[in-house]
Amino acid sequence: MSANSSSEGMANAEAIRPFRINVPEEDLVDLRRRIFATRWPDKETVADQSQGAQLAKLEELVRY
Repeated sequence: MSANSSSEGMANAEAIRPFRINVPEEDLVDLRRRIFATRWPDKETVADQSQGAQLAKLEELVRY
């Protein structure tokens, strides 16, 4: 095996390739329902992340 074909094999192994996932619609509906029903904690009392992930960031992620 040449050095060139070895590096090509490595590039193929690390390449981003599309894939499909099949999730039943009822599971997606249930997930959306549970996300919508999330009971959010109170806003953190500090401006940094010393108390964990910030509420606003989590809410933004869930909306996305």
